[in-house]
Amino acid sequence: MAHNDASETQALFDALADPDCRDILRVLDEPLPAKAVAAACDLPQTSTYRKLEQLSEADLVAEETDVRADGHHATAYVRDCGGVFVGVDEDGAFDVDVLPADERPSDRLALLWSRVSEEL
Repeated sequence: MAHNDASETQALFDALADPDCRDILRVLDEPLPAKAVAAACDLPQTSTYRKLEQLSEADLVAEETDVRADGHHATAYVRDCGGVFVGVDEDGAFDVDVLPADERPSDRLALLWSRVSEEL
């Protein structure tokens, strides 16, 4: 997903600059409820929810709903990116692409090559 709007780009940079957000991204290699994220990152639950919202707004984390037969559905969070490419265009504006978590290395190489070929 491309982040070319200045406010979206700033939200992404803010999330990546936050050490707690980076810790959360590290532990979310599988879906976890907020309580488990808080415990794994040694954060208060209120801070964890705030950071998860920040990461979600930056398109780095996704929410999944575990539908249960008893009607008590649970929300889990999962890392929704495999990397971030940041470029600077000819006008000096940032061109940011968040790579999907399920993207293959060949997809990343194709994106990188397309960026290089644009410069040629």
